Amino acid sequence: MALLLVRTASGQAIPDTTTRPRALFVEVGGLAATSQQTPFWLRSRQYGTIPLDNPAGLVRLGGVLNRDLTSQPQGLRLKLGAEMVGQTSPSGTRVLLPEAYSQLRLGRFELYAGRRREVFGLVDTLLSSGSYAWSGNALPLPKVQLGTAGFVPLGFTRGVVAIKALYAHGWFGRADSVQGSFLHQKALFARLSLLKHRLRVYAGATHYAQWGGRRRAGTLAKDGTLPGSLSDYWQVIRAAEPPAADSAKYVEIDRLNRVGNHLGSIDVALEWLGERSQWLAYYQHPFEDKSGVAFQNLPDGLYGIRWKTNRPAASSFQFRQLTLELLLTTDQSGFDIKTGSRLYDGADDYFNNYQYSDGWTYRQRVVGTPFLTRTVDARPELRDVKGGFGPIMISNNRVEVLHVGLLGGWPSGTQIRALLSVGQNDGRPIQSDPRLPKNQFSGLIAATVPVNWLGKASLNLSLALDQGGWLPTSVGGAASLRVNI
Repeated sequence: MALLLVRTASGQAIPDTTTRPRALFVEVGGLAATSQQTPFWLRSRQYGTIPLDNPAGLVRLGGVLNRDLTSQPQGLRLKLGAEMVGQTSPSGTRVLLPEAYSQLRLGRFELYAGRRREVFGLVDTLLSSGSYAWSGNALPLPKVQLGTAGFVPLGFTRGVVAIKALYAHGWFGRADSVQGSFLHQKALFARLSLLKHRLRVYAGATHYAQWGGRRRAGTLAKDGTLPGSLSDYWQVIRAAEPPAADSAKYVEIDRLNRVGNHLGSIDVALEWLGERSQWLAYYQHPFEDKSGVAFQNLPDGLYGIRWKTNRPAASSFQFRQLTLELLLTTDQSGFDIKTGSRLYDGADDYFNNYQYSDGWTYRQRVVGTPFLTRTVDARPELRDVKGGFGPIMISNNRVEVLHVGLLGGWPSGTQIRALLSVGQNDGRPIQSDPRLPKNQFSGLIAATVPVNWLGKASLNLSLALDQGGWLPTSVGGAASLRVNI
C-alpha cells in the first residue's frame, strides 16, 4: 500500500486504475447497451474516457518512457507518459488525452506537469467503489505537482515512521458555470510500521479547493469575477474566511463561507501483511466545511476492508482478492442549514457549490465517488428532483451504498473481476422529494484473457447491468483487444 493509492501486486493481468503500461500499447474496442445511457460500471472510474451514450467505438494509444539523466542510483530521472483515446458515439467523435505529462524524480522527491492518472486517499484502487474525493472518475486535471515519491521513511525512526506529502496547482479551464478557475490541492499522510513492519497504521488528510475564475454577473460574484488574487490564494491555502468588512471585493456568499469551493477527506487505515494474506481496513471521512472537519457529519464516509492472498498461483481457479465497502453520505451535519446547539452549519450538500454551480466535476464527470450523481445521470423523469435551494449539477448526494468487489483467475493467466453495488438514493438535503428514496443495483463482470498468438496481447470482455429506480435500466457489454508493443 502506498499513500493516496493502494497498488495491487506487480504483474497482475488486471491492473489497478493507476497502473500505467511499461512500453507502447494499442487497444481497439467498442461497447453497446440496451439503453442509450452507458451502464454505470462500464463508464465509471474510467478517467472520463468512456462515452455516456452508446453504441461507441474506442481506440487507445499510449505508453511511458523512462530515462536516467545521471549515473547515480538516486540521481535525476525523467519520465514521460502519454495516452490518447479516440471515441465515437451518437454524441459525436472526440479525441481525449487522459495522460500527457513529464516527470522529474530526484531521490525521494518528484515534480510533474500535465495530466496523470491518479487516485487520492487511503483506498483499494482495483475493486473499490471509488475514493471519496478523487476517484479517477473524471478526466485528469492538468496541474503542476510537487511531492514525495511514495512514503519517505524518517531516518531517525529507523523506518518506523514514514511521511507522504504533495502540493499541487491545477486548472479547470472552461466550464459551463465558471471560466478559468483553478485547483488547489495538498495532502499529508503518515505511516507507522510495527511488528517488524507487518502491521502498518496510516493517517492523514487531503484538501482540495476550486477558486478564482469568471462567471456571469450577479449576486454570486463581484462584477462577474470570483476572488483570484495572490492574497485570495493565501486564504484558499489556509481555508480562511475573507475579511468580513471588505464588501468592495467580496460578495456576501464569500464573507459567509470561504474563498473558493473546499472539500476533502480525513483518512485512516490499518494494514496487516501476513505470510499467506494481506488485510487492509480503511475509513475516509468527508468534509466540505468546518462541520465536517469537526466530525459533525458522522457516520458519513467510506468504510472499506480488503483481503488479498499471497499464495502462489494454484493449479485451478483461485480467488485473489475481496473488497467490501460501505458508502454513507446521508447525515451531512443535519438536513437543514442550522443545526442548533452544535453551532455548525448543516446541509453540507456534498460536491455542490452555488458559486461554482458545476460542483465537484470536470468535463461533465464527477471528480470524486461516482455514486454522487449528476442531474443528467438519473432517469429522465427524475431530473427535476427537489433539493437544496434549487436545481444544480449534483442532484443526488445523499446515498447509502453497499459494494462488493471480487477478483480471481486461472493458471493460464485469465482473470475475472466483479463489481456489485446496491444502494439507496435520497437526493439532496434541505428539501425532500416525495418520489425518493430510490433503490439501485449496478453490476459488472469483466474478464481479461491472454491472446498468446499475438505475443503480449489480451482480450478484454465486460458485461454490465443497471436495474432499479434511479438510473435507466440497461444491459451493456464491451470488448477490446490490447496489444503491448
